[in-house]
Formats: sequence, structure tokens, C-alpha cells
Amino acid sequence: MVAFVSSGAVSRGLYEARRVCNGRSRVRISCSASPSSHSDIKRFVEGPKFNQVNVHNGMVYLSGQVAADTSDATVLGQSKQIFGAIDELLAIAGTDKSRVLSVSTWLTDMGEFADFNSAWDDWVDMENKPTRACVESKLAKPEFLVEVAVTAALPSKAGIISTDKAAAAVGPYNQAIRLADGMVFVSGCIGLKPGSGEMAGDTLEVQTAQALSNMREILAAAGAAPSDVVKTMILLEDISDFAEVNSMYKDFFGEGRVPARSTFAVKSLPKGAKVEIECMAVAP
Repeated sequence: MVAFVSSGAVSRGLYEARRVCNGRSRVRISCSASPSSHSDIKRFVEGPKFNQVNVHNGMVYLSGQVAADTSDATVLGQSKQIFGAIDELLAIAGTDKSRVLSVSTWLTDMGEFADFNSAWDDWVDMENKPTRACVESKLAKPEFLVEVAVTAALPSKAGIISTDKAAAAVGPYNQAIRLADGMVFVSGCIGLKPGSGEMAGDTLEVQTAQALSNMREILAAAGAAPSDVVKTMILLEDISDFAEVNSMYKDFFGEGRVPARSTFAVKSLPKGAKVEIECMAVAP
């Protein structure tokens, strides 16, 4: 469950934090991730009571933002300031307004809704509009006329996985690809030896053992292990070899939690291989 809470952030503190991020102040508020007892959570722009940005599991959570300069006593002016601050904080987290998912807005006077919408129209990415809620509410200080909190997604970046502990790719592909959410896609592994790229041997047993070894090393390079594999596909030159490969496959994954699987016999495999195995995993 996610709760959206109005923070009533102190405007001067936020202003100073933003200026540090732009390198224009000596105020010592760091924009790097602050230490956390939870290694899977990143926290940015730390304040005495709360952080301005938390990132977890591909999601970015911003505290409620208020105007840094409340001498502008208009909803339009304060909203424009707030959207500028939001853009800066999203950039610190590694994302932008095109990936904003949800926006919560608090206005002290709903009669100013049109002015807020005017600033919104100038700011929002119309090709990627978020969900939105707007309510009338008192805020932490009377000079604050509007407060805005957003939740956004990080870009889903695909990373190339490569290791010299497994046989190199023999064509225009990579050993594996890992997504930002931890999904790992391992290309088909055959019985080639790392380094030389030569077949480990002529027998099904030797080739299967080497293919599984290659797969293990590629998984390790992606931060995963055989226990993290969720799906495999086995390609055999001869379906009558299924029982022998199945026995070695069982030893590789062990007892208990084993992945989903499909097995096919094919006309031929690269390099004259007798077996090829590919997999998908979810890295921890």
C-alpha cells in the first residue's frame, strides 16, 4: 500500500537544497543518496524531518512541494515554482516528468483552481499525462497557497551482461540482457569452452555440462544464480537424448524450486552442438 501524505515542507530548506544541487550555495545539504538500513531504498536531499526524494523498486516518491519564494502570493506563481522544483528533484532521482504516474495537489482555496490549471498546462507532458487529484486544504503555513506531491517511475534501462568466464557469443547478440527490474534474459548456451570458443567435447554429457557451466557464469555476471531462474528452454539435436540431459539438468537446479521449462528437438544447432539451453531469471 502507498500512502500520499502532505508534508508541508519548509520552503527555505527546500530552496537551499535545490541551490546546492545546482552548485550555487555552500549550504551543506547533500543531494547524494543518504545512508539507509535498507540497501534497496535510495534517499535523496535529506532534511531534519524527512527526505525530499525516496526511490524503491523502480518508483520515485517526492515529498509535497511548496513555493520557495512566498513573496509571490499567487497560486499561478507558486505553482510554477513548485513544478520547477519537481523537475529538479525528478532529475536527481534519474527520471523526468514524462514518467510521472500520479499527482496529488492541495489548494488553500479551490477558487484558485483555474490558476493552478494554467501552470499545470504549461508544465505537464501532454503525451504522458499522469493521474491527478486536487483538494482544498489548510497547509503548514498560511503563506503557502498550494502544495504538490508526485510519484514517478524510473526509466527501464536494459544492461548488457558480458563475462569471459563463459563462452562468448558466436553471432550478433549478447550473452545476456538485464532489465532495471532484475529480469535477466540469457541467450542460448552450448558446449563451447570460454576463451578458445572450441567445443568442450563430442559427447552429449560433456557438452551439456559445459552449456550449464556457461549459463551459471552468465547468471553470476548478472547478479543471479540458478535458484533465481524462472524459465528455461532446451533444444536438442535428438529428442532421444532427453533423459540424459534431464538427469544433468536436475542435478544443476537441485531439489525443490525449479523453473518452468520447454524442450524441443530441432534439425540442427550452431557449431554442430548436441544441446542448447537458454533461460530467464529474476535477480535478487
